[in-house]
Amino acid sequence: MSAFAAAAYRFWAMVVFVAVLVQIGAAGYGAFYADKHANALSGKKFDHGFGLHIALGYLLFLATLLLLIFSFAARLGRKRVLRTLALFWLVLLAIVFALAGHSVPAVGALHPLDALAVVALSGYLAHNARRVREPAAPT
Repeated sequence: MSAFAAAAYRFWAMVVFVAVLVQIGAAGYGAFYADKHANALSGKKFDHGFGLHIALGYLLFLATLLLLIFSFAARLGRKRVLRTLALFWLVLLAIVFALAGHSVPAVGALHPLDALAVVALSGYLAHNARRVREPAAPT
């Protein structure tokens, strides 16, 4: 296993988890901003309220792609790579649900449910990355 890739994976798994938590806060900001401006809510004001949440969602997609690349480079083993791949797909699904939700609100309702899975899995990966270390090579 590449020591650099393993260290990068450990660090990046924590970055992704923290970004997911910030993403939840950004969604809350957007919701309460929309509520505050409900009487004069235009598309521009709505986008302003959720702008950080939207931008961070796309950045999370790229971050999970990078985490997946680190998992391959670090040769973490099949289970850990598959879990990282699952996180990548869950983030992609969140984007799909959000985009589809504009036309079909019932599909949009799956967006926050998917987010719960993203929080759980990213937290698990971050915790596991910090807890599990490969044994040192024999000298």
